[in-house]
Amino acid sequence: MKLFYRNKFWLPLFIILFSSLKVNSQNSFSFLEELNLVENKFDVKFSYVISNIENIQLQEKISDISTLNEIITYINSQTFLIATKIDGRFISIAPKQENIEICGTIVDKNNIPINKASIIVSGKLYGSTSDENGIFYLKNLKISDNIKFQYLGNKSILKNVNELISPVSDCIKLTMVEEEIELNEVFIKNYIANSLSKLKDGTVQLDTKNFDILSGQVEPDLLQTSQILPGVESPNESISNINVRNGVSDQNVIFWDNIKMYNPTHFFGLISAVNPYLTKNISIIKNGTSAKYNDGVSSTMLLETDNALTQILKGGFGANFISYDGFITVPVNDKLNLKTSFRNSNNNWFNTPTYDSYFNKTFQNSAVGTSTSNSDFSFYDVNVSLLYNLNSNNNLKVNYIKINNDLNYYEVDGSNLADKIKQNSDAIGLTYNSKINSKLIAKISGYYTKYSLLSNNYQNNQQQLVIQENEVLENSIKTTLNYTFNNYFSLESGYQLNETGVLSRTNVDNPLYNRIQRSVMLNHSAFLESNYKDNRWFVRTGVRFNYFDKIDQTTIEPRINVNYSFDKNLSINTQFEAKSQYTSQVIDYLDDFLGVETRRWVMADENIPLIKSSQFSLGSTFKKSKLLIDLNFFYKNINGILISGQGFQNQIQNKRLDGEQKSTGIEVLLNQRSKKADFWLSYTLSNSDLLFKQINENYFPSNNDIRHSSTIGFNFHFNKRLNTSISGIIKSGRPFTTINTGQETKKDGNFTIVNYASLNKERLKAYSRVDFSINYLFLKTQTINSTVKFGILNVFNKEQILDSYYVVDQNDNSKATKINIKSLEFTPNISLRFAF
Repeated sequence: MKLFYRNKFWLPLFIILFSSLKVNSQNSFSFLEELNLVENKFDVKFSYVISNIENIQLQEKISDISTLNEIITYINSQTFLIATKIDGRFISIAPKQENIEICGTIVDKNNIPINKASIIVSGKLYGSTSDENGIFYLKNLKISDNIKFQYLGNKSILKNVNELISPVSDCIKLTMVEEEIELNEVFIKNYIANSLSKLKDGTVQLDTKNFDILSGQVEPDLLQTSQILPGVESPNESISNINVRNGVSDQNVIFWDNIKMYNPTHFFGLISAVNPYLTKNISIIKNGTSAKYNDGVSSTMLLETDNALTQILKGGFGANFISYDGFITVPVNDKLNLKTSFRNSNNNWFNTPTYDSYFNKTFQNSAVGTSTSNSDFSFYDVNVSLLYNLNSNNNLKVNYIKINNDLNYYEVDGSNLADKIKQNSDAIGLTYNSKINSKLIAKISGYYTKYSLLSNNYQNNQQQLVIQENEVLENSIKTTLNYTFNNYFSLESGYQLNETGVLSRTNVDNPLYNRIQRSVMLNHSAFLESNYKDNRWFVRTGVRFNYFDKIDQTTIEPRINVNYSFDKNLSINTQFEAKSQYTSQVIDYLDDFLGVETRRWVMADENIPLIKSSQFSLGSTFKKSKLLIDLNFFYKNINGILISGQGFQNQIQNKRLDGEQKSTGIEVLLNQRSKKADFWLSYTLSNSDLLFKQINENYFPSNNDIRHSSTIGFNFHFNKRLNTSISGIIKSGRPFTTINTGQETKKDGNFTIVNYASLNKERLKAYSRVDFSINYLFLKTQTINSTVKFGILNVFNKEQILDSYYVVDQNDNSKATKINIKSLEFTPNISLRFAF
């Protein structure tokens, strides 16, 4: 599927981008480039060793100096180089000395000396620190060396040796300034676990670098971790079916470094496909979303890689019972970092108990079944990131990600005809940040993302081939301006243009049948947002304007987020947001795509409405010493939802009717910490009802109406090397629709169908599970860390029913057979990791 505007999107993006680069990168001037200009201007030729001058930056343009002699005088007086005329045309340039010594004083903005600032010679294994008077010395330097100055809480300074010359004394004076702290700073550290924090706007953030342990997990994964948060559920234990405050999974929007991801999972939804070891922060926003984000009427999830350059080669590798992976960060030079990672399933070598358990869970009640002997399943992902700092005020980031899931299933032993299903995601994105001055920051970003789901299914004794395809393509360009008036108040505005195309195709070869549906939407958006913060207040107010060209609709979406602290212990918060989204997922038939991934993406049009939501929440937080109590009430209303997008498997599952959902709830989190132990308890009381007026004038419980849900957990840290975690979850059973016991089936024309009773009147049995993990750091040196982690999901191997539906009995069409979707069985996993 080709999008009409695709080429037109990227051309202006790159024109704007590189124009900005040219304008904003001229704070200093390359000595090498200046020499080339001087050569052309005066018809002379310089002779030099390239490594001696390639890193030198000048503070003024020597090519603007009027005479050649003045230029030579400048080089000799203002650099560690000496320029000597060989004859009338040739000039040699060489270092004044091979072993250069420099000294200086490091102070803060108040001219107070900084003690123990780090001074590092880039690419070398030596450096120095400043003393209590801020003084430092370095010896045995070359003219080509770059020096980096670092101090906690301050911006780093990178200088070439030549720039460390004082025109008035032998030693230079450097002033370090504090890092700019974002308005949305950390409000609660150690929120449930050491790696989890809560920001003032209510965002819960996972710091992957500080991830130590959470029960059942051996890798840091917010999509798994989020399920311990109040208000976040996965009714079928799949991270691709996470429900936030009773919303369905396609109402969660996921951005990886500003790139929208339509499916960032492996194993058809059981594990995340984004490598956590190149991801710095993973955030989940349940309400009060910033106006700069679109879509996601239930939640917004942000996965962000590190924007800081490193001068040290870093990486790691590891393996668990599902996959093996590796990652590396390469400092190409002082301004450019290359980061890359890969992961691959390991079942090509052998099957583990973890793989078997995941396989059984994923493919139960599908055409594949639970036998691994006649199937071939694999997955992999690749991440590549380039980070380039033009100077201290301008940086560029380019990201690429590829996610692949591939299944071949041989229905008949010995047959060469295989049922296939492929699920792929490809995305590339670009982000350019420019600090125009001390108050104004500009940002330009764009991305191209593609999601595809393809299946080949041989039916009727392999006499018929059914091909099904679902594809989403999206281009986006976004510009923002952020102006800081003072330490308390800032204003941000921006414009975003999205072009999204959705394709659905079904092809049958016997008898010949072909159905293709294509839709393309242009979404123009503008937003304006203000931020205010002081010691007591955090206030963010904004509005987003959207225009959707295909359906000719406009939305105005206000966003409000307020937090007030009475003192250091007690605070209150309130959020409100209105949001919309024009893509959603539906289920046409339960056997679509081999019955493995039955959901397909569709787009709003004349038959499918635009989804709109409004949400209000009010909460309070009490924290004192090691005790935390977090309480929130929410009310959410969503309009334009489709029956076929709610996961029904009863009498209304094939209807394309739209309606509304209302959800209310209370979320409570209690966390008590001590020196060696963490205890937490989360509880959610919620009610979620649906209304489809075309079939019923009354509200009835939604499929995600889990009234009571509670998680209790305990982490214990034996010492710096060994810690353990155990948790248990218990929650109400999901609603489901039973059959009329007096007459289990009925006639519908020439077909016999199940005779269902009233919608969602019954509930499954309560769900409970216990998970456990232990983590041991068995090797720790200055350069290498190595850990082994062991985890178990469903410690007591408790078999539970996640969902139930009925089909007509193949042997007796007057009877209905009950089909149960079962939970994950006892699932051990172990990981071994090395980092350097």
